[in-house]
Amino acid sequence: MDKQMTCVGVVLAGGESRRFGSPKMFAKWNSKTFFEHSFDPIAPFSDSLLAVVREEWIEALHSCNTYGAKLISDSDSFKGKGPLAGIYSAMITKKADYYLVSPCDMPRMSSSMYKKWLTIAMNHPDYECVVPIRKGRVYPLNGIYKRTCLPDIETCLTDHVYKVLSLLKRKNTHYVEICEDEEYFFNNVNTKEELLKLTDS
Repeated sequence: MDKQMTCVGVVLAGGESRRFGSPKMFAKWNSKTFFEHSFDPIAPFSDSLLAVVREEWIEALHSCNTYGAKLISDSDSFKGKGPLAGIYSAMITKKADYYLVSPCDMPRMSSSMYKKWLTIAMNHPDYECVVPIRKGRVYPLNGIYKRTCLPDIETCLTDHVYKVLSLLKRKNTHYVEICEDEEYFFNNVNTKEELLKLTDS
């Protein structure tokens, strides 16, 4: 990978966690919070780390911010408008060539996945987004986003288009098929029952 290229790791942790019943980032698996797990796969390749969170959670997160990430909230222009607003807020906060985006509900995710996607992105400069897909299901909150996406992200948000999938359709996106033996990493947790299953497995 080109060491001259700069990379920022971005954890998106501003969701409402309605189905979970409490903020998922504070849930624990294997003695670590989901917030900490979210940085594990992206930290090895990132020059700096950001977490996009709700303002009211910033103080409480300091105790589990073991990576020393900069904690930010959505840009005032698009506050509370979902993951796309989170990616936008990260891009205007910290300039970089690539942004490694990680959700806050996949504690099993591996750095090997991000290494693969980042290598593809750097070997193909024309790719603006590199995201995983499995049997037609896209995982847009795991992936690599090039800074060149920023103008289109802003356009989407201004036009009240808030789905990350809408951005992917506008950009030169490369989809990486998830192998069967990689599905383990993509086990996302939406309820406390799913957390119990994750713990028991």
